[in-house]
Amino acid sequence: MKKFIAYICGLVVFASLTGCNPYDVEEILISRDDVSLTIKGEPIFVYDEGTCQVAYNSDRHECRAMTDDVTRYFVLKAHERMTHAFQEFTADLTYTYAGSVVAEKDLLFRIEKIDNSTGLVWLWCSDSAIGIVVKLF
Repeated sequence: MKKFIAYICGLVVFASLTGCNPYDVEEILISRDDVSLTIKGEPIFVYDEGTCQVAYNSDRHECRAMTDDVTRYFVLKAHERMTHAFQEFTADLTYTYAGSVVAEKDLLFRIEKIDNSTGLVWLWCSDSAIGIVVKLF
């Protein structure tokens, strides 16, 4: 029994030291086909063509998605231009959640997928389990 407890404790320590992340990028992010923000598996914002708007400012490397009444939104401001798959870059993210505005700085994202025909780009921040699909025009 002591060996079993020591084994379990060792697994817990190993998982915490290696940054074990239970969130699957394929399940949370790649399966999406719409502009969206998902955090730890929870959809925070999902674009609806009838009630939302999207914008992209290439000079400021800034992507925005919001409801028409601007009560729900997210803004991603990359610190550099997003150009190719598997590129890593830092960005600031601001979004609304449960009636509050949340701002996170210097998140490390990776471009997981680009669809040139639609302009959609799939971004993943593994440290925070944040998946974002943006549209670059």
